[in-house]
Amino acid sequence: MKNIHLGFKAYDVHELLCHGIAELGGFYTQAGLSVKLIDTTYLPDEALPENTFDAACGAALASFLSGRKRKVVFVACDRPMFWLYSRAGITSIAELDQGRVATFPDAAPPSRLLQGLLALEKIAPGLLPCRDDVARLALVSSGSVDGALLSSYYLPAEVTKNGCTELALVGDTIRLPSTGLAISSESYQSEPGLVADMVGVYQESMKWVFDDDDTLLRRTLAEKFAMPAVGLEQTIEVIRHCYNPFGYSYDNVLSSAVDNMAAGMGLATRDAGELYEFKYINSYN
Repeated sequence: MKNIHLGFKAYDVHELLCHGIAELGGFYTQAGLSVKLIDTTYLPDEALPENTFDAACGAALASFLSGRKRKVVFVACDRPMFWLYSRAGITSIAELDQGRVATFPDAAPPSRLLQGLLALEKIAPGLLPCRDDVARLALVSSGSVDGALLSSYYLPAEVTKNGCTELALVGDTIRLPSTGLAISSESYQSEPGLVADMVGVYQESMKWVFDDDDTLLRRTLAEKFAMPAVGLEQTIEVIRHCYNPFGYSYDNVLSSAVDNMAAGMGLATRDAGELYEFKYINSYN
């Protein structure tokens, strides 16, 4: 068995659905892989264990733009699964102008995605960085803030039950390869077989996201992510809307993602081809 680590920033369906399916379906074992999760939120790239893949491809893009050598080899989702919600009494994004919105810490890619969305809407509410979705949901549902950006830790069916209004899915406006598989350029060059094996596992997992027989998908949502049975149909619809059955994104999405993230970070843009490489995806042209 080959031992690898899979890094994540958030334990949710946005980042780890393919991983959860691979575990329950036995796809890692079939490929001869032993995969351990590692929370990379506070770990710099140079501190990661050998043979570490990253699920957070938005973070890999930010790292790449900061000068790190990275490769994204599989795109699980290119409609970022972050939603903007409002407190009771607010029904449009425009009404958030001059209000307060709970968001992610400034350095986190989701915060930049929100800033991009607000800029497109030409509004400038005050942004309140918060530690996690639990805090953000508590603030907006209690009316302590006017809006909140939440990840897929809470999907819309659950949030709206708390009296909040869904204003926008970020991924419907801003396309970005946000989750999948990223790896250091050094490991990409030295471990081609390992990269191919992981990409193959994720391709197999992706089939079950969209398969008519969604038994394994439902089991994964229930057992790995504690998704309640109530509202599961809506949850599956949301996942299939945001997830990418091909495992890659088109060139215009990739180049736009790099340019927009670079602008948001105040950095020079780079060639998307240096970061994104999909040659290990079967039938990729």
